[in-house]
Amino acid sequence: MGMWNVKPVKGSGLRGSAGFTLLEVMVALAVVAIALVPLLRLHLLSLDATLRAQDLSTAVLLAQEKMATMPPFPEAGEEQGTFEGLDFDRFRWQTVVTEDEVILAAQPIAIRHLAVTVLWTDGQREHQYTLQSYKTQ
Repeated sequence: MGMWNVKPVKGSGLRGSAGFTLLEVMVALAVVAIALVPLLRLHLLSLDATLRAQDLSTAVLLAQEKMATMPPFPEAGEEQGTFEGLDFDRFRWQTVVTEDEVILAAQPIAIRHLAVTVLWTDGQREHQYTLQSYKTQ
């Protein structure tokens, strides 16, 4: 026998090599990085909105609780204070009761306007929620 019988195999060689070049990988990574930045921003905005909604829900519940503990026909005036509990250390309340009189069928009726405001700080910004009601005697 003589020399080996070597026949080139179809498709072998560097021309049709499988895989990605470094440039293709870098372009793919750049596209992914550019797409991830807005998605991460949306996630951060979503977390911020969730915290603001949680604070507002807490403020509404605290205002309702404060309104429920007021006397049936409170005296006119202003009061303020803080809520008890570790979870409510950022929240404080303020009540304003004003007195009006309405004449109905030649009869004077005393009306009280009650406003309970819950204030809280979020970083350096201050927020407030006001719950209002009217009571008659």
